[in-house]
Amino acid sequence: MESLTAWQSEILAPRSERIERSIYPERTDRQLVELTLSGDTSAFECIFDRHKRYVAIVASRYFQCPYQIEDVLQASFTKAYIELKNFRGDHDLSFVSWLGRITATTCLNFLRNSKHKFESTFVEISDDAAETLSIDLVQRSAEELASQRDLLKKLLTSLDMDDRALLQMLYVEEMTVTEIADAFGWSRAKVKVRAFRARRALRRILKRFL
Repeated sequence: MESLTAWQSEILAPRSERIERSIYPERTDRQLVELTLSGDTSAFECIFDRHKRYVAIVASRYFQCPYQIEDVLQASFTKAYIELKNFRGDHDLSFVSWLGRITATTCLNFLRNSKHKFESTFVEISDDAAETLSIDLVQRSAEELASQRDLLKKLLTSLDMDDRALLQMLYVEEMTVTEIADAFGWSRAKVKVRAFRARRALRRILKRFL
């Protein structure tokens, strides 16, 4: 338990409260990627230190136990290191988005892998995401639902796991249909159909609360 507490303190603490161990603090993400690809392993350690809190936050939207989040963290950065040669962004924000998509896909794989019997959670819904999803569900109740995040949490937990992950990626991670299709191994058409059906299922459940 103590080790998990220490891990949480390190990963989830605000950057201002953590010791910056980067030896390249002035380097951009793109420069660190190039250094890593040239064989400088310490550059990737800097990438890890710089973005591990963000990856942990994304993982916490899918899983609630610290050890689950830690497993996602390790798997996501391992995959990022392997796929680094395929990164084509030319500014820092694009790298963060790229890393976020890798993390979301890793979470999906863990959820769908029977070997990882994790207790999942889809409760980290921002006010903006809640409002967007509410508007998409019922126009006339958008303002009311936007202030009732707990209701949306309950609605989402009533869905099939794939549908929950799909809506999480669509509304919270703001991934494109193409990116979601790649993550699930589906066609773009199937993603659109499943998203439509998931929203329709939520509308049916929503009627019980209105």
